Amino acid sequence: MARNHSYLILRLIILEKAFLALLALVLSAGILTLGNTEIREGVVYLSKVFNLDADNRFIMLLMDFLTNAQASTIIGVSVVGFFYAGLNIVEAYGLAKRYRWAEYLTVIATGLFIPFEVYKVLEELTPLRLWALVINILIVIFLAKHKELFPKRLAFFK
Repeated sequence: MARNHSYLILRLIILEKAFLALLALVLSAGILTLGNTEIREGVVYLSKVFNLDADNRFIMLLMDFLTNAQASTIIGVSVVGFFYAGLNIVEAYGLAKRYRWAEYLTVIATGLFIPFEVYKVLEELTPLRLWALVINILIVIFLAKHKELFPKRLAFFK
């Protein structure tokens, strides 16, 4: 029975990674089609949706940066978003195929964000920030603990 729960949790992690990939892909593609004022309105809207303080200096810096950004900067931000989407889709695919390298990649990539998330939670505690931190910590712990779910070692093309 515990094994079935492990596979269910793994499927949820795969879905979360696929969702993050899709979200990053849509946002990265969308930012290329928007003008500077539309981007500013989008940042304000997203800050309200995610319950972020629109008067926060980082949100204000982001809005000023995006409003005054040159086309090359917007393309650069979009490329980073596409890279993040690609990373998440590779993680989701590798986890779905039960590759050991995907487990390591996911633990490392997810673990690298935890210090930043801790900082943001300590800066201002919001339910979304706390939820993201807890989820990512649980993903790292789960994947590090359940190595039996990943029998395939270095089979990249099987």
